[in-house]
Amino acid sequence: MIPPLGMGNEGGLSGGDLGSVLGGARKKGREDPAKAIAEIAARLSPEDQASLLKFARFLEQESPAPAPEPVPEPEPIPRPESESVIKAMRRLSATYHMLDRSKLLNETSALMGQHVMQGRPAVEVIDELEVVFRTHYEKAVVQDPTRQTDADHDEAPGGASQ
Repeated sequence: MIPPLGMGNEGGLSGGDLGSVLGGARKKGREDPAKAIAEIAARLSPEDQASLLKFARFLEQESPAPAPEPVPEPEPIPRPESESVIKAMRRLSATYHMLDRSKLLNETSALMGQHVMQGRPAVEVIDELEVVFRTHYEKAVVQDPTRQTDADHDEAPGGASQ
């Protein structure tokens, strides 16, 4: 598990494998309700699973759809002068905590592989990791239904662009 930042860890970030780096920062101590429900359901009898499903569908119909939440701003963490790739992954995962780590996995693991297997310098890999995280964040902001884009402001009356 990723230790919380600013809690007595100078530099704040210890080593670990890629899975713990990508997966651990997202939760921040909260239990994932969907995962907890799935774990409980797996332990129930088939009849109780059917009842749980009926109840969940009832709640779904009775509950108003939640309003979409805006993509939060990154929590910038300064880049240390000397940083390992693993520590950079932890720092960037904490900075961009709102991103889905599974969407980053392919690009980030390829970069880590270049560093570990091919000896690519850490500074170069970290520079690229920062671009990967920033790019994914910018895509999330563009796709955020709660934010108005500049294009919304640039349109003339009637929907035609100026």
